[in-house]
Amino acid sequence: MTSVQIMTNRCSAGLAVCLGLLLVVAGGCMRERTAINAPLMSPYREPVTWAVAPPVNETGVSTIDTLAVADIIAREVQNVQGIDALPVQRVLDGMRAMDIGSIDSPASARALARVIGADAIIVGSVTAYDPYKPPVLGLTLQLYHAQPPSQADDVIEHLGTAPSDSALHGFEPDAWPESSAAAVLNAADNGVRLSLEQFARGRTETNSALNWERYLVVMDLYTQYVVDRLLRDLLMEERTRNNRRLATANQRPAP
Repeated sequence: MTSVQIMTNRCSAGLAVCLGLLLVVAGGCMRERTAINAPLMSPYREPVTWAVAPPVNETGVSTIDTLAVADIIAREVQNVQGIDALPVQRVLDGMRAMDIGSIDSPASARALARVIGADAIIVGSVTAYDPYKPPVLGLTLQLYHAQPPSQADDVIEHLGTAPSDSALHGFEPDAWPESSAAAVLNAADNGVRLSLEQFARGRTETNSALNWERYLVVMDLYTQYVVDRLLRDLLMEERTRNNRRLATANQRPAP
């Protein structure tokens, strides 16, 4: 074999390795982008209706428009396949009908959901807020069902064991949300920035001067991204909760 042939074979082998690495990296990026932009799916077998209450401002920043944040959450819930979202105005009307200015307990959240005809209601809070580039937003989302699970089911859900008399003693089934999600996302973090860019691709006009970076300078758009991230976590927790409940029900002896 000549030296030219040896060099050619080495170049071919090197090129094959490089192409292989590029395919691996591209495949990983494609899977990550697909996961971030995958459609949101309901964890329930039947269509349901959720409501969204205006979140509580826990930041100390007085300029936050919590009604606008609630509207963004409701719009993102509306995008979940299999879940309908009531207008935020319906929630406000229900609060006026109940003569309450805010939701101060799980019981009032569940009662409000029943009054306005929702299967569940999201009650949240804004925990961090900085609209200037790079933006920062912290949110908590708690999901309360209009009809809470039975005591026995709730003990199994939260303790992971079969209920006993001692476990049920003093137990309040409405004491906590069925599912929850919380995060503080700072766009200065490289991982958040990469995730945001992937989220914005396909949602932004390519001829825009800022392109995907509009999500870094328009706080409503950044809020949309954060809400999407938290809704995915909330839906995953609801799906896990439902699967665990079904598995537990199947293990119970027939009466």
